[in-house]
Amino acid sequence: MEARTESSVCPKCGYDRNPANAFRCEICAQPLRPAGVPLAVWAVVVAILLVLGGSYYFWKRQSSFAAFGEDEPYGLVSSTASPPTSKDAEGLEFVRTFAEVPTVPRGLFNYGGSTTFAPLRSPNVLQAIVKAHPGFRLRYTEPLSGKPGSGTGIAMLISGQISLAQSSRPLKREELQSAKDRGIALEQIPVATDGVAFFVNPSLPLSGLNTAQLRDIYTGKLVNWQQLGGPNLPIAPISRDLKAGGTVDFVFSDIFGKKKPGKNVEIVRDTTEAIRKVATLRGAIGFATVAEVYNQRSIKLLGLAGPGGRNFELPLGQDLGIVNNQAFQYKTYPATRRLFVIVRRDGTLDEQAGVAYANLLLSDQGQQLIRQAGFVSLR
Repeated sequence: MEARTESSVCPKCGYDRNPANAFRCEICAQPLRPAGVPLAVWAVVVAILLVLGGSYYFWKRQSSFAAFGEDEPYGLVSSTASPPTSKDAEGLEFVRTFAEVPTVPRGLFNYGGSTTFAPLRSPNVLQAIVKAHPGFRLRYTEPLSGKPGSGTGIAMLISGQISLAQSSRPLKREELQSAKDRGIALEQIPVATDGVAFFVNPSLPLSGLNTAQLRDIYTGKLVNWQQLGGPNLPIAPISRDLKAGGTVDFVFSDIFGKKKPGKNVEIVRDTTEAIRKVATLRGAIGFATVAEVYNQRSIKLLGLAGPGGRNFELPLGQDLGIVNNQAFQYKTYPATRRLFVIVRRDGTLDEQAGVAYANLLLSDQGQQLIRQAGFVSLR
């Protein structure tokens, strides 16, 4: 994996791979800082504004006290009142429950995309949404051709087959351009943090690998487990289609340093098939989002280390049925990424449905369900 350099995180879409000196986000063009002014100068400006703002606040507060009386100062909220909501990007509101999410449209809305989101398509989550908003109905839609995944879902969103897409990777420039050619703007809204787990057959005597070893396995340089101190057994790497899956794209682009799968890699349709292959073939190795495999008993999850490393970080905590939240939050686990809801910014009901769905997942109730599904919440 290529060494990461210091980067700038976009406050709007959450993209965290912008160059440190970038003026605009590479994904959504959100200004990161005004051009031509050194950061140190802006730090001084911000400090001055904070001082002036604080002075104005206290002056205004005293004026308000004089106008409304010391006992009932203007602007104070009763302890029994609901806390105010906080707003971020256009249409996003962070509230406590599904029922509090505003502007949820009525109708049947198709959605699709990343297989990583499968745990969030469970009856438990969908029924909770319907209970809070009976008129808002979601229907998962398979692609007419090809395999399901982030790239497929985004293409379906651009072509108008679905109202919103789920993605386990950021939008690509060519996808943004394709949408622009159709008069559509796309926006990615981060809703959770996730990790990718590599897994092997339980009988394989191996506890962990580093990312360089994994890269060499999936590009065909390492072909026998004996080369890694294991038994004399052919390595059988399993993967989903690179073009369809956001998880596959993330692994080969981010973890393996923009490599392509070797001819030795067997392509399967989905994670379920990958699990079955690895569970029955002793030399096989596969990968999938942690939320999809953390409770599987027919496979063994490997610890991961950075290139050349030997200090393996497990994707699960001490209790093997619990995701290693701390390792994902602080990115000590090498295969960590964000999950996104992709919204069509076209002024239609599709846009309203996409924003509403993102708001549902970003509510306190939604973030709790995200944790229960095996992901790491953002809030």
